[in-house]
This record gives sequence, C-alpha cells and structure tokens, in this order.
Amino acid sequence: MEADVPILIVAGLVLAAILVGITVVDFRRMVIPDFLNLALAAGGLGFQLLVRRDNAPIQILAAVSTLAVFWALRHGHFLLTGRIGLGLGDVKMLAAAALWISPLLLPVLLFIASAAALLFIGGQVVAAGPAAARSRVPFGPFIAIGLGCSFVLEQFVGLTLGVL
Repeated sequence: MEADVPILIVAGLVLAAILVGITVVDFRRMVIPDFLNLALAAGGLGFQLLVRRDNAPIQILAAVSTLAVFWALRHGHFLLTGRIGLGLGDVKMLAAAALWISPLLLPVLLFIASAAALLFIGGQVVAAGPAAARSRVPFGPFIAIGLGCSFVLEQFVGLTLGVL
C-alpha cells in the first residue's frame, strides 16, 4: 500500500525537523541526544504503522539488527585500536533510521552518508591543510543526509528494489 500524499508530506516534515535538530546538535556538541534518537525511532515506527502495518515486524527486526551490527563494529574497532571511531549516538541513529526506510536501502543510506563525510573531510583538507584529516568529525549529519536521500528515493522516486 502506497502512502497518501498528506501522510508523506507530514512524515517528510517530521523527518526533516528531527534530522535538522540532530545535525545542529551533533555539529555543535559532537553528541546526538537520546531524545532526538528516540524521536527519530518513534517517528519512523509511526510512519511504518500508518503506511505499511504488515511490514512493521520486518522494520523492527531491521532496526534491532542494525543496532547489533553497528554496536559490534564499534566495539571491534575499539578493541583493535583503543579508540572509539563511531559514537554510540551514531549507532542508535542508524538503528532508528532503519525504521524509516526499506531494509534493502540501508546500504544506500550508508553509501550516501560515507561519501558525504569523505567529501566534507576532503574539503576541510583542501581548505585547511592535511592536519584537518585527523580532526574529529561528527557522523550524525551525514547519516541524516543519507537517511533523507534514501527516504526521498523510496517514497517519491519509488526505489524499493522491488522486494519489500
């Protein structure tokens, strides 16, 4: 069942507002507050329940799996390097993002987020020199870009990869 236009407009505005909030806070404080991740998760689950109620269990499973995989990657990176490379807020945000889009679009989200982050860092290196490549950069804003683009691709362009 495709979503009605008013539902898509409201969902898109809610998603955009939450993603802007996450982006602003993460750039300023290098942290994604739990209340914003909870709002993102609740909004995504609510959207799925309104639009595709039958797929809600799959969306929840995708979110839990995403949380487990990225927590394991975060922990593994820490064990190997002694440094935290991916913040816990980013891990929670990825899990919450999984509630908004088809699980098959998660790689698209990750590709867009990673490419945007690399372009941002490349721009910093060009503008400020090679030392900028070692500076800490929040990943939440780039996850936000990936989620926003993936949501638009799925809902407005119709990219669902023909499976779900």
